[in-house]
Amino acid sequence: MSMEERLADWTPVALIEFIAKVSEDMALQAGVGGRETAGAIISYLALKPEHIEPFLNGGVSELPSEWIDGGRLTWHANNGKIVHPDEVREARAARRAREIASGKDAA
Repeated sequence: MSMEERLADWTPVALIEFIAKVSEDMALQAGVGGRETAGAIISYLALKPEHIEPFLNGGVSELPSEWIDGGRLTWHANNGKIVHPDEVREARAARRAREIASGKDAA
């Protein structure tokens, strides 16, 4: 079944309700905000639409582990600054490159 066929089964209301329910459940377990969790899900799925169908089939457990910080939307950092996800990805890549260059394991 194609993603378009799978999405045809979802009304807009049902889709939003599903994302809200998954976000509430996960946020409760993790001790974080549901609104922030929903935003992270939307941010990730907007960047990686090929993961929408797996998400609809099984929720967050069907997403790769980097979903939580691998999206396209900005967020407020603890210091109050607006952070763009590209900045985080670039910083992580630079850190990994430094670790590899210095002979440390990049795990």
